[in-house]
Amino acid sequence: MSILLDADARVLIVGITGKFGTFSVKDLAQSQTRVVAGVAPGRGGQTIEGVPVFSSVAAAMKETHANAALIYVPAAVALDAVLETIEAGCPLIAYPGDGLPVLDAMEMRAAALEHGAHLVGPNSPGLISPGKAKLGFMPSFCYAPGPIGVISRSGSLSYEACFRLSSAGLGQTSVIGIGGDPVRGVNAAEAIALFHGDPDTRAIVYLGEIGGSEEYALAEYAGRPDAKPSAALLVGRTAPAGKKMGHAAAMIGSYAESWAAKVEALDRAGVVIARDLDGLAAAAAAALARAMKPAA
Repeated sequence: MSILLDADARVLIVGITGKFGTFSVKDLAQSQTRVVAGVAPGRGGQTIEGVPVFSSVAAAMKETHANAALIYVPAAVALDAVLETIEAGCPLIAYPGDGLPVLDAMEMRAAALEHGAHLVGPNSPGLISPGKAKLGFMPSFCYAPGPIGVISRSGSLSYEACFRLSSAGLGQTSVIGIGGDPVRGVNAAEAIALFHGDPDTRAIVYLGEIGGSEEYALAEYAGRPDAKPSAALLVGRTAPAGKKMGHAAAMIGSYAESWAAKVEALDRAGVVIARDLDGLAAAAAAALARAMKPAA
C-alpha cells in the first residue's frame, strides 16, 4: 500500500495548457500515472498530448471520474482554483506553488478539512508513491518502491535524501512534501498518522528544518508505545536566530524552533538522528531494523 496516492489514481491537471501543466502530462505518464483530464477556462474541447481539456473541474470530474488533482496556476488565482477543485468533490489535491498569501493558505486548509479532502502544499513538490503514481514534479529517478514512508518540509532535500535511500536499497511506500510555508494542507502530524495506518510502511523518515513546530509532532508520536520506528534529518544547524533561511517558515524565533532543541526532543523520544545526509541511509536502516526485530 501507500498513503493517499495509489495505482488507481486518475489525475486531472488544472492549468494544463500552461508550460508546467503541459510538461507534467508527459512527466506523470513516465511515472505510471494516468492523467485523464485537464482544466483550462475557455479551452474546453481541446486536447493536450491526447488528454481532453475541460473548462471547469466539475465538468472534468463528471466526464472522467478523476480522483486526484494537480494544480499549476499562479498564486494570485490559486485560492479560486483550489476551492473550485475541493467543492467539485476531488478527494486529493496537490498545489505545489509558492508565494501564496497566508490567509489564502488558511482558507484552503479550512475548505479541505470541511470537505474531507487532502490538500498537499503549498510550496511543496507534491506526493509520490514510487512505482504506482506521482502527483507533483519531483524527479522520479530518485525514488524506488519499498517499506519506508518519507515526510519532508523541503523539496530539494527530499530528492537528494530519497536518491540516497534508494541507492542504499531503502525504497519508499510514499514520499510526501508537506511544504515549507507556515500554513500547509497536510501537516506533519497528519502525515505521520497516515503512515502509521499504512500496513506496508515499516518505518518513517522525517526530513525537517529549523523554524515552526512540525518536528515536535514526530517526537510526540515516537514516544507512543505503538509507534513505528523513525529516523530524522534536520537541516539548519548553524542558522542564526531571527533570519529567514529559504522557506517562509524556516526562521528561528525562539529556542524551541532551533536545530538543537528539535534534535534534543527527537533524540529523547527515540528517533534515530542522522547528523548529515551522509548518515541518513544508516539512520533509516537502523530504524527499519527495529521494525523487523521480532517481538520479545
